[in-house]
Amino acid sequence: MMPRAHLPQPTPLTAAPQGWGLWFSRHNASSWLVMALILPFFLYYWLSYSQQIAREQQQIFQQHADALELNLKQRLQHFEFLLGSGMAFVTSSERVTQAEWQRFVTGLDLDKHYSGIQAFGVVNYRSASDIDALEQQIRLDGVTDFAVHPAGKRPYYAVVTHIQPVNAKNTAVLGYDMLTNPMRQRTAMRSASLGAIAVTPRILLAQDGSNAVDSGLVLMQPVYQPGAELQSAEQKLKALQGFVYAAFRVKDMMTRLWHSQHTELDFGWYSSAQQAPADLLYQRQSGQEPGSFVLRKELEWYGQPFWLQISSNQDFVKNYLPVANYWLLFFLLLTLLLLFVVLSRVNLRRYHAERLQQELQHQLHAQYQQLIANEQRQALALKASQLAWFEFDLSSGDAFYSDNWWKLFGFPGPQQHATEQTMLDLLLPGERDIFRHDVQRLLASGPEQFSQRYQFMHRQGQVLSVLMQCQLLRDAEGSALRLSGALLDQTRQVSQTEQQQLVMRLCQYEMAAAVTSCQLLLVKDSASAARQLSHCHWLCQWFCQLLSGAEVPEPVVARLDFAVMMPELLQVLTPVAAQQQLKLRWRQSQSPYGLTGSEGVWWQVCTDLLQLAISLANPGSQIEVAMEFYPGIISWQVQLDVDAEQTANFLATQDNTAMLDGPSVQSNNRYCALLAARTWAMQLDAELNIKHEQQQLWFYLTVRQH
Repeated sequence: MMPRAHLPQPTPLTAAPQGWGLWFSRHNASSWLVMALILPFFLYYWLSYSQQIAREQQQIFQQHADALELNLKQRLQHFEFLLGSGMAFVTSSERVTQAEWQRFVTGLDLDKHYSGIQAFGVVNYRSASDIDALEQQIRLDGVTDFAVHPAGKRPYYAVVTHIQPVNAKNTAVLGYDMLTNPMRQRTAMRSASLGAIAVTPRILLAQDGSNAVDSGLVLMQPVYQPGAELQSAEQKLKALQGFVYAAFRVKDMMTRLWHSQHTELDFGWYSSAQQAPADLLYQRQSGQEPGSFVLRKELEWYGQPFWLQISSNQDFVKNYLPVANYWLLFFLLLTLLLLFVVLSRVNLRRYHAERLQQELQHQLHAQYQQLIANEQRQALALKASQLAWFEFDLSSGDAFYSDNWWKLFGFPGPQQHATEQTMLDLLLPGERDIFRHDVQRLLASGPEQFSQRYQFMHRQGQVLSVLMQCQLLRDAEGSALRLSGALLDQTRQVSQTEQQQLVMRLCQYEMAAAVTSCQLLLVKDSASAARQLSHCHWLCQWFCQLLSGAEVPEPVVARLDFAVMMPELLQVLTPVAAQQQLKLRWRQSQSPYGLTGSEGVWWQVCTDLLQLAISLANPGSQIEVAMEFYPGIISWQVQLDVDAEQTANFLATQDNTAMLDGPSVQSNNRYCALLAARTWAMQLDAELNIKHEQQQLWFYLTVRQH
């Protein structure tokens, strides 16, 4: 029966505002409240969105600035690799001639791979006493007009003796003493004392002469006497033979390095912190209005500090930086306005509907009160019956479930918005299709009622077996109107029946296996047969008491001597194993501890495990039985050789009780033996474990002695 809500007393009608006054009346207060609540969130969102855009802009600018720094550093590293190859060439030869240096440098293809380089050469470091010999040596090597310049007496000289490529400007540099220039001297001495590449600050290249205006840099790498000690700065200066150096014009390097895709940022490259025009190495200016992002980076390359002044421009802002979407702001504001209009229309329509409802309530109140009273009496009757009632209105799709129905499935109370699907969702997937088929058959051709057991899922996870009795109500034309039903929980009865069937199945297997072993023993070993018949009598009594419903007595606990019991058990099962061409072997172990337990239970669990081992073992192999004793722990073990694939398939389905009734008798007996062994192990409070590795299988039965 579908419940109905109690109709309240009709309220007196009052005068209502008209026209635009309704939009600002209390009847539209919820719309204004929603706007007041949403507007702060909207403002917060827009502020967060703007801040996020600003953070993304800063991150993108930082990434491009880092990429610019990395490109500069990588370009200088190209020259570092060039110096390294030159030093390796010089140190590999006792004396490098002009022709050898020319062939070496020609192979490097400087103009193609090292943009901006003006000179790549060798500097010889000599004392004043050796300078005449050096001039004579270079003249004999083909540079007939070689002379050290500028003129003057100095204690040490750093003379350019080899230079490539050969042109008029570079030829003029041959013989130039770098120590006469303070910046070159400081760079050379720093490189020599540190044993590392050093670079000059901004200088004017000697190739460009006295009218030079373009900024340049010179990288130097020291060359020492082979085998000399180079631990201290004094040792390095003493062993210094000269330098390999590279001079390049910064403007030429940057022009070839920076293409159109790398020119979105404006930057200046300086060799001092003051960033004076005299320290400017290179400057890229787009000529556009500068952006709002500026970054000053202090760098140190090859012992020389440099500074990068990086700023954004309009092209960079346009091509790379995300900007706030003001169209989004417009659409959000428009959405808020539309939302306010829609809410106001809904509220005002609801107000008019409430006015109409009040008018109708005055007319229907008396009749409805009588209907409510009748339905309340019906609801009380259903609650008193303690049945889990439900009812589906087939025309409207509504559903009603009694309080007992909700309690049956673990709900704390009736749930809101219950439908037919609520009960369908609780049915197990396979049962759901069966229920739908039963209902469709009932709707199509009858009968008007049916009774069927289904399986439901309780909210706590357990499966319920429920008997459902349904009744269909039709109208005068035969169309289905309502489907009513009641549920009866039969889970306990079904579980008890299944458990009893399982016990009967185990009883059938255990007694059949025991009788079979007795039959085999009667011919060959009457003493073992008598021992097995005695155990069969005990086993029969145990199962009879269990199946009759009587309380099974506790097993008689006595002191056990496995050194005697295990050989007897293996003697009983030897004829069964012989049928499979198997041998049973008992590996005896003396126990230093007293062992107590039920002899019948121990005998049966060991029998079941050995029966399982016999069915799984490879024909012609041996099954070894042993016991290990530890302080407080007894471990009964079985080891056998098996077929790896067959055993893996068996162990993969060992927990499936449906395998007890498979098509193969041998397979059924295996699952029965394993289930029986686990049942008996529970009687011993023992832990049964199975280990499988390739073609080996082990059974471990572990018991703790208290």
